[in-house]
Amino acid sequence: GVTCPEPFALTSSETCVIKYPDTIVDIVEPDSPPYSVIYPGPTLTTFPQQTIVGSTALFDVRNLLGSRGSQGFRGVCG
Repeated sequence: GVTCPEPFALTSSETCVIKYPDTIVDIVEPDSPPYSVIYPGPTLTTFPQQTIVGSTALFDVRNLLGSRGSQGFRGVCG
């Protein structure tokens, strides 16, 4: 005779890639013409994840999904 609310879990994971700019170093030597050396900037890759676990007794899941759109949750670089 006890009614239990429906549990639910929503998860998402997406790749986030950040490419930093290259570094240019100018080198000047007394007996040679000046030249530059370019050091490539690093590329960082992360995999942000978001998870929501709860119960339908807390709120209406349809409203939550509707506010997130059809793509679900989105990771954030940072």
